[in-house]
Amino acid sequence: GESGSITIMDPKTGRILAMAVSPTYDPNNFLTEPEANRANPAVSAQFEPGSTFKIITMASALQSGTVRPETTYFDTGFIEVGGVGITNWNGGAWGTQDMTGVLQHSLNVGTAWVSTHMGPQKFYDYLTAFGMGQATNIDLSGEAAGTLSRPGDPNWYESNLGTNAFGQGVAVTPIQLLA
Repeated sequence: GESGSITIMDPKTGRILAMAVSPTYDPNNFLTEPEANRANPAVSAQFEPGSTFKIITMASALQSGTVRPETTYFDTGFIEVGGVGITNWNGGAWGTQDMTGVLQHSLNVGTAWVSTHMGPQKFYDYLTAFGMGQATNIDLSGEAAGTLSRPGDPNWYESNLGTNAFGQGVAVTPIQLLA
């Protein structure tokens, strides 16, 4: 079925100002509601964030000094990472792009280029620092931790360095992504 959540957070303090989810349940009938309806999807639903994750990759690369906004690369529309080919969302090649263009055009290849230039240690250290793969410890029950495989984990592959950069093969909760 259809569902959604909206959460408003103060970016300076992390304080949750408002949170709404749908579908919801009637707390007056808590015991008769199916257990699945009682979970708060804002903290328990896990999903692949896709292109919204590109902002985290780029922030990590900028903060680490790997790139600057004016850093350029030549987008051929294809990059291979760990033996897996990555293309852009439209299959196109965008030519010379700076880091603003990577985000503006939502380029998978550019984001994978950025993560490979960071290298796995730095990239995953930053993702961990951003709180990926761990609970935020919000004071709400049922919070999921999301999923972030790191180098050395049995289910991590070199290709993850490229695909994780644009939010594939990673699972987050809405509250994690917001935080």
